Amino acid sequence: MKPLLRGASQLLAVIAGLSFFVGGRVISAVSRTEWVLAEVEGIGVAFLCGLLAFVAKSVADNFDQDNNRNE
Repeated sequence: MKPLLRGASQLLAVIAGLSFFVGGRVISAVSRTEWVLAEVEGIGVAFLCGLLAFVAKSVADNFDQDNNRNE
């Protein structure tokens, strides 16, 4: 479970970075929304993915600590 969470954390961090830099342009081009609204949505997606990456990494680190306490 720990390697899966670490991999998910890294993947979510990459998605957050890409969404921050190009998410607004992609959203604006695909859905034909206003550019400013699309940029805000892109930053929101980046924040959400970054938060989920942090949570996944924290949970993976806690697995290691819990295993040391039980042994």
